[in-house]
Amino acid sequence: MNRKTLKVEGIKTAGLVEGTFEGFASCFDNVDSVGDVVRRGAFAKALKSGRVTPLIWEHRSEDPRAYVGEVVEARETDEGLAIKGRFDLDTEHGAAAYRQVKGRRVEGLSIGYIVRRSQKSADGHTELLDLDLLEVSVVARGANDRALVGAVKSVGTPTVAARSTLALTRHRILKSALTEGTPMPNTARLERLIKGRDEQLALADSIIAGAEELKRDLTADEAADVETATEKAAGLDAQIKAAKADDDVMAEAMALAKSIGRPMRSTDDDPKPTTGHLPLTGRSVKALARSIARASIDPRSKALVANGSRTTAIELRDEIAEQGRPPQSILDVLPSRVVGATYSYLRQTVRTNNAAPVATGGTKPTSTLTVESVDGKLTVIAHVSEQIDHYTLADNANLEGFVESEMLFGLRAALEDQIINGSGTAPNLRGLLNTSGIQTQSFSSSALTSIRKGITKLESLGYTPSVLAVSADDWEAIELLTASSGATDVRGVPVDAVTRRLWGVQAVVSTVLPAKTAILLDGSAVSIDLDGQVDTRWSDSVGDDFTKNFVRARVESRFGLSVFKPNAVVSIATAAA
Repeated sequence: MNRKTLKVEGIKTAGLVEGTFEGFASCFDNVDSVGDVVRRGAFAKALKSGRVTPLIWEHRSEDPRAYVGEVVEARETDEGLAIKGRFDLDTEHGAAAYRQVKGRRVEGLSIGYIVRRSQKSADGHTELLDLDLLEVSVVARGANDRALVGAVKSVGTPTVAARSTLALTRHRILKSALTEGTPMPNTARLERLIKGRDEQLALADSIIAGAEELKRDLTADEAADVETATEKAAGLDAQIKAAKADDDVMAEAMALAKSIGRPMRSTDDDPKPTTGHLPLTGRSVKALARSIARASIDPRSKALVANGSRTTAIELRDEIAEQGRPPQSILDVLPSRVVGATYSYLRQTVRTNNAAPVATGGTKPTSTLTVESVDGKLTVIAHVSEQIDHYTLADNANLEGFVESEMLFGLRAALEDQIINGSGTAPNLRGLLNTSGIQTQSFSSSALTSIRKGITKLESLGYTPSVLAVSADDWEAIELLTASSGATDVRGVPVDAVTRRLWGVQAVVSTVLPAKTAILLDGSAVSIDLDGQVDTRWSDSVGDDFTKNFVRARVESRFGLSVFKPNAVVSIATAAA
């Protein structure tokens, strides 16, 4: 998080009641003490987000007591970012902070922000064009003599009540502007989005209804919960609009394809997708285990059927993880596709973009985009259980649990190990860390810094970092950093522990990564290949299993790994060697 401090001048209190202040948190077109120039429009996106910007004492964001108020209004003017702030006079620290400002014993405002876009000017200064405003702080010393606090006054209402009103207003505005429409059949994505949005709205409605029943304003915590739910609902509603547009385009495309005799799938009524993400965690693996168990039970006697092989289809899912939960495995976030037993794909080995403007009659530049054809072959990954008493697994529920927790978990763990560490020596897959042409990032001061430098390596080549695999130890160290003395610098950014994101990239904890190693990649650079089915065999013909009423289970499937763009994968050292 970056900071800029501005000097406070001209506090006026005559004729004004206490509580709030007006002034400039940032000035435009003025070179500050570190050579930066903030340009008008830099806060435009941040102001549209609708988030509450906290007012903090001296940037002490790790201390809850230092949250002394909030910014109730902010707008860009020709001169700078004009704000209206309110001190929380209901708290000791908020009232004390206000007294310091009113008594001119503090001299500045400071903003905490992240640079989203900047550029170098002709005179060598850094022009800040897009900033994410995280907080405004009251500070003792100013660094820019053009900032003004023009007035200190009060709106005459307590901070908590005002925040309650603001939360209620935002919620009502959103509900009045919701995207309407019932999802058509087979649009599972749209159904999930609408369900998620409605759940967030229902959560906010229940909090509001509870307060109204008691005929009181929302508490600070309730207002925060309503704001959070409203913001999530607004985000989901935006996705609903995009999904409805996508569905309309898809319907038109399918109608066109059918009209010219080129169905988009093998048959017109075949809903099974051929691309997506492997359902080997969470609810998806439970459903797969249930399907395997049902196929393995004699429907007439509800008994386990031995000496038979049954094939269960793997239906790839659209989303990368369950709603509201971070991914549990790298398999959740890597794209997958169904292929034949042998297949081929194109791998990019050279990527040099020379596209440029060309004068009339001029020679067009040549971009070097070298690809090679790579032959792939699916490899069987399988394991067999020890002998199990027949009646122990005769019950359907017990069988589902056994398949899910033991057989499918083991299959998933082995596949993840091959995807990351496979040596390439038959019958092993060639994993990401052993693929020729991937980038490497050496350790640089901390895991956090090393990963950020890896992101830069991908972005500098035009790739989009979307998947980060880290070990449990490294993720622990990163999360603990947010609770240490360094919390001021990383609070909320770049670490989002709830959704498990780092620098905005989806992170997943992997137990098979080598020590001190993380993997960062563009999700479009790789694909997990499979034949789309899991084979399960129950047998009592091993040794004396039959006479002792024992059975054994064998679960297997076939997988491969395609790496289309090796230089869109970075192996990162997270600690010194």
